[in-house]
Amino acid sequence: MLMTHIPREQVPPAAESGKQVGIPDIRPQPNPEIEVNEDSFSQQFSRCREMLHFIACRILISVDEAEMAVRNCHRTASRDCPQFQNEGAFKSWLVRILIDEATLLLRRKESKSTVSSKPFSEVS
Repeated sequence: MLMTHIPREQVPPAAESGKQVGIPDIRPQPNPEIEVNEDSFSQQFSRCREMLHFIACRILISVDEAEMAVRNCHRTASRDCPQFQNEGAFKSWLVRILIDEATLLLRRKESKSTVSSKPFSEVS
């Protein structure tokens, strides 16, 4: 491959070079046509529920704890649901919340087992 020297003055700045080669802007843009209300959130969440439950079961092993993590995920997500232009972004956002909730449950479970496994003399 032949390397040629390009004078610094002819090299566009980084911000301009991205636009020249056609790199799309992937930042989320507000979509005024999408109305986010409680019904649409519940419908979207219910479509993802089976997938979320499966992921939670893989993390937590227990079906009961997995269901608790999914409920916590629903509660957390419903408090502040941003607008998404596609369902993939919504699912990714929910999975991230679910992983955080499942991790929190694991930590609580681990701290309870650590405290209960110590002899009485060490706890006091």
